[in-house]
Amino acid sequence: MSLRQAKDGGDLPSPRVVSNTVHTSTPAESRSYTILLMSWGQFIDHDITATALAKGKNGSSIPCCIPEVIYQPSILHPECAPIKIPDNDPDYSPYNQTCMEFTRSASAPRCHFGPREQLNQQTAFIDGSVIYGGKEEQLRHLRTHKDGLLDSQVTLDGRELLPPSMDPDDGCNDKEQTGYDRYCFVSGDSRVNEQILLTIFHTIWARQHNLLAGILKDLNPDWEDETLFQESRRIVIAQMQHITYNEYVPSILGPNFMKYLKLSPLKGEEQTNDYDEDMHPSIANEFAAAAFRFGHSQIQGLIQRIDAPGKNVKFSQLMKEFFAPFSLYDRNSMGDLVRGEASQSASAVDTYFTSQVTSHLFQGKSAIGLDLVSINIQRGRDHGVAPYNRWRMYCGLKPAQNFTDLSPDMDKGALQAIMKVYSHVDDIDFFTGGLAEHPIEDGLVGPTFACVIADQFMRLKRGDRFWYETSKEPQAFTKDQLMQIRKISLARVICDNLPELGSMQRWPFRNYATGNPRLPCSSQSIPRMDYGAWEEGDLFSVYLLDPDIRPRLPNQTANNISDSSICKEQ
Repeated sequence: MSLRQAKDGGDLPSPRVVSNTVHTSTPAESRSYTILLMSWGQFIDHDITATALAKGKNGSSIPCCIPEVIYQPSILHPECAPIKIPDNDPDYSPYNQTCMEFTRSASAPRCHFGPREQLNQQTAFIDGSVIYGGKEEQLRHLRTHKDGLLDSQVTLDGRELLPPSMDPDDGCNDKEQTGYDRYCFVSGDSRVNEQILLTIFHTIWARQHNLLAGILKDLNPDWEDETLFQESRRIVIAQMQHITYNEYVPSILGPNFMKYLKLSPLKGEEQTNDYDEDMHPSIANEFAAAAFRFGHSQIQGLIQRIDAPGKNVKFSQLMKEFFAPFSLYDRNSMGDLVRGEASQSASAVDTYFTSQVTSHLFQGKSAIGLDLVSINIQRGRDHGVAPYNRWRMYCGLKPAQNFTDLSPDMDKGALQAIMKVYSHVDDIDFFTGGLAEHPIEDGLVGPTFACVIADQFMRLKRGDRFWYETSKEPQAFTKDQLMQIRKISLARVICDNLPELGSMQRWPFRNYATGNPRLPCSSQSIPRMDYGAWEEGDLFSVYLLDPDIRPRLPNQTANNISDSSICKEQ
């Protein structure tokens, strides 16, 4: 299937031209939010989405920009959709590069003819698959099978890190670093080493699991490995869900969406029975391929490190932190990075991106890298995501007849740039148009992105029969346990697993200020859970969650990104 065409039947502008015209400028800083918000968004995104790419012979990657193809386009692989780079490109032309690699997403098997659909390799639910993996075999390799623990490596000074990847061809390990026994890491998701701040969240939550397993073992010495592991995992998933809906989603959507869709966690002992078996929780294409990528605009070009006394502040270029997690082996490195994250403002959500991701993405030792914006735009076209004006109409805004109609809803500078590159209002890509909108009240994104994101998080909650607040037996937590889970916060999880940190603001996604002071980790203002509610004397039984008992539709091995690609049994 070919990619979307322009309104006049011709080709749409090259994604790289759109990137250079609309998405280049000096990013403004957020007035309210820290880099931790961006990092959590990526962590949760990787828990619910992972799109498979088309592969060549024996599972090899497909080259789309090799000289033979450039000189003889007729031999281009059908799964290639390379991004054309203009001859006068300011970053790529000095290297005579006129083509950017882009392989299409693998197509989902269909039972009938129709539009191409894609596969999601994750379970779609917020279920900790980013920590535990999405397959039983993968989970087995991540466990010690003793005392309910996840596997780890311990440094000479006693710090717990993720297990090392011993694969020299994993796309991350570096010969020079492995010579010093510094390896990249293994976790439940293969993207764990993508950038160092993401690796930190993987590490913190693996530590959190093992912390819980130790607490449960102390409370219940007779519990076996499987019981300890599954109950620790169950609590971790509940904590992730609570933090996401209590701290992260409200930051994006603001109070009005949260109230209208009843997304906020309940209070006290309250439980919910609003699971809807007819509500499909799978990930919508427009969410995964466009709207939830808003977080890319929050990326800062520099990674900040602050030492414990707060006197030494260091910065490194983001491009040097891609697939390079080796500094986490250094004493105090993780604490310095998290201290920096909690103190550094994220970039504002808008059309402007740092050059660290528009020219140097995954650059490594090459002269030039990839462009994340171009890839996002092309991925939306690859997945058949409808253009911005269609989504605008779907979400209740008046469809634009011309560019002038967009002026009340879009940033003036962004709209002027959009008019330079698109010939018709119906040509605007959803990713670009959505980022150009003015943010909703007390939210981070515009109304169209908010509409898509809110719908997705509503379905992830109401379509999950294992949702942590459910009243349905046997998977429900007791009311005492649920009250304790509602005490958890990201600040507490970070403090408990980074003892060298010392302090953290109560709401880490927000910049510290008068109403959000930095507190000692020992402060009662960062509440602790009382795990006594899990002591065996207080439980009738412990319900073990099998790794793969979540409801699946017929013939599904993973949730498809689009509902329409699911085949019905005949």
